[in-house]
Amino acid sequence: MNMIDIHTHILPQVDDGSPNLETSIFMIEEAVKSGVTDLFCTPHFYRLKNYRSSFSHNQAVFNELQTVVQAKGYPIRLYLGSEIFYTIETIQDLRDKTVIPLGQSKLVLLEFSTGDDHEDLGEAIHNVRSLGFIPVLAHMERYRYAGDKDWAIVKKMGALIQVNAASVLGISNRSYQKKVLKMIKQGLVDFVASDIHQFRSNHLLEASLMIQKKFGFSMVEQLFHNERPLHE
Repeated sequence: MNMIDIHTHILPQVDDGSPNLETSIFMIEEAVKSGVTDLFCTPHFYRLKNYRSSFSHNQAVFNELQTVVQAKGYPIRLYLGSEIFYTIETIQDLRDKTVIPLGQSKLVLLEFSTGDDHEDLGEAIHNVRSLGFIPVLAHMERYRYAGDKDWAIVKKMGALIQVNAASVLGISNRSYQKKVLKMIKQGLVDFVASDIHQFRSNHLLEASLMIQKKFGFSMVEQLFHNERPLHE
C-alpha cells in the first residue's frame, strides 16, 4: 500500500526547504523510514518572500535529485509540483506554466496568508477551477480566519483540503491539532502531508498511527494513501 506525501520542500537551494543536496538526501531517507513510497517535491512560489524559482530551473534540480535517489536505490518515487502562494497573478502564472500542478495531475497546491486578514478562499477556488484545475488548500488548519463554515464551503466548491502531520500530533500548536481532528471527524480532510523542511521533521508515520487509533485504518487509507495526485 502506498504512502503518498503531496507537500514537501526537499529540492535543494530553491526555497527555505533544503540548503544543499546532502540535506535533501537526508530528508528523502527520513521519508523512506516513515513509509513514504510516493513523494511530491513542491517548492514555494511566493513572490513576497522572493521564492521565484522558475519551473525550468526546478525541473533541472529535480532531475539531478532524482538521479541520485535512483542511484542509491531508495524505494521511493518522486514527482514535481509547486506550492503556490495565491495572488491575483496566480491564474496567469498557471497559464504560463510558471507554476505547475502536482505531477501530471490537475491538482494545484495553494497556500494563503495565515494572518487575521480575511482571504477570499471562494474566489481563489473559483478562479483556479475555471482553468480546469482542482485546488488543494495547503495546511488548512493554519488559516485563523477560516472556521467550520469555510471548511464546508471549500469542499462544496470542489477544492480539496490538506493538513500537516505535525498538526495532527499537536506539535508546536495544540490549537492546530484541535482543528485538524475536528475536520477529520467531519470528513473534510483529503490529505495528510509532511510539509517537510530542513527545520521540520517528517511526522507521517506517527500521525498515521495516531489517526488509526482514533479513527480506524480506513481513515489512514483515505488520508495517507489518496492516489488522486498520481492519476487525476
